[in-house]
Amino acid sequence: MKPVVKQRKKIFLLVGIAVILALITAITVFTGGAGAETVQVRTGDITRAVEDTGYVQPATSYDLHAPQNARVVQVPVETGQQVSKGQTMLELENLDLSLQVEDTRSQLSQTAASIAATQAAVQRIELELKNAGENLARFQDLYESGAISTVEFEAAELKVQTLEQSLQEQKSLLESTRAQEAGLNRSLQNLNRKERQLTLQSPVDGIVLSLPAKQEQVVTPGRVLASVAVQDKLEIKADILSDDLGEVKLGQRVKITAPVLGSKVLYGEVGEIYPLAVEKQSALGVIQRRVPVIVTLADPANLKPGYDVKVAIETLTHKDVPVIPREAVHTLQGGGKEVMVVTDNRVERRPVQTGIGDRENIEITEGLAAGEVIVRDGSMDLKENTRVKTNKG
Repeated sequence: MKPVVKQRKKIFLLVGIAVILALITAITVFTGGAGAETVQVRTGDITRAVEDTGYVQPATSYDLHAPQNARVVQVPVETGQQVSKGQTMLELENLDLSLQVEDTRSQLSQTAASIAATQAAVQRIELELKNAGENLARFQDLYESGAISTVEFEAAELKVQTLEQSLQEQKSLLESTRAQEAGLNRSLQNLNRKERQLTLQSPVDGIVLSLPAKQEQVVTPGRVLASVAVQDKLEIKADILSDDLGEVKLGQRVKITAPVLGSKVLYGEVGEIYPLAVEKQSALGVIQRRVPVIVTLADPANLKPGYDVKVAIETLTHKDVPVIPREAVHTLQGGGKEVMVVTDNRVERRPVQTGIGDRENIEITEGLAAGEVIVRDGSMDLKENTRVKTNKG
């Protein structure tokens, strides 16, 4: 008896399953088929873009460097502060330079005194030489008349010659001392110029980007002490994969988004493409070759230097073409593509050719016409001629 009971239970179970399947089929038929969200093929514009991340930087910035070995004695500005052209940003001190200035000024004072003394000596000798010359003229007449001896005449003549030699020596000394004074003045001017370099001023009206220098810090020549940028003149630097750079050209429009912008979208254009690729390591540790690209900004909105942004360089646009959602296209194993067209609530799997696309949509170059209805989700397993209940998205 037990085998018979088990057999009957099995039969009842199979019958029950068949009834349930029949009910499901009936419901599907009477309610219009499998549910599927559909969309209509529309005509529109579509743009292909190279997308990457970038960061905001000043379009024009200046670094202030230490001109010499010195000590920072005063930093009267702060990071983020607005400054005017010529405004003092740092005061430095070089004690060795100060000692050189004092020593040179002392030498100049001594040289000036020597010049004054030599000038006085020249004037005195010139006066003595004038008198000696007049005496020699008188002695010449007396000697020719026999009133004085040869010895007396020659003594007067020797005195004139001696004074002439002394005058020449003093004039040479005066010339040499004046040349020394000119050299010291040039040295002092050079030292004063170096002293003026110890006061670092802003070269432009702008904003202080950074102040690495601290008060009482000892700095060496060439060290960056401060950076200042022209305010409101910002640009974006993005490192683009070299493989993606083929279609990027100067002047192309760039779409810019960032968390700090919220829903606002900015637009710029490609202003510069660097001629050399550089190696960069990705977040996954992969070495990539990237090319820096500069994007100019007409309106930076509330962007600030250092902010991260996303850029989309628009490389190609097709206007008035059939456009559908990307997810509606199903890629076959052989590489072909198809979509599910809905006609009279039944599925037709139709091969299509695609063109350019963006993140959301893709262009259809062959196989669809504007106005046709398709299944949005191309991954749905709907057989050819399957009846569907459409739900327009």
